Amino acid sequence: MTAHTGDEPLTRALTRALRTVTARVEQVLKPENLTLDQWLVLDALARERGLSMADLATRTLATGPTLTRVVDRLVTTAAAYREVDAEDRRRVRVYLGPRGRAAHRRLAPKVAEAEAELLGRTGDGPAVLALLAALSTAPVA
Repeated sequence: MTAHTGDEPLTRALTRALRTVTARVEQVLKPENLTLDQWLVLDALARERGLSMADLATRTLATGPTLTRVVDRLVTTAAAYREVDAEDRRRVRVYLGPRGRAAHRRLAPKVAEAEAELLGRTGDGPAVLALLAALSTAPVA
């Protein structure tokens, strides 16, 4: 990551940081032929069993068409599977398959290590995460 000057606009600084984090995490995911969006879905499914597409969209911040393509790809590779919701037959839930669970188990520590490495560059990782959380929950006028 290039040095940040105090006069760089917030939008540019955040975009630069996002691209740096994305590139680093994608390096970890590449050997498993996974994209960042696929990882975000696998991670969400590993944390909560049987998510609807709306739930996945909320947790991954992916748009509907992107999320559909990502889930389709994960289903094609047997990393995830879909089932009709037993309580609401109009709703489809997505579950982590055995291949997806194994990939998540292999990759989660590596992704966490990459994230820790990047946060370590800041000198105060918890403060950076708190700032990002505050920015992401700030009301938009």
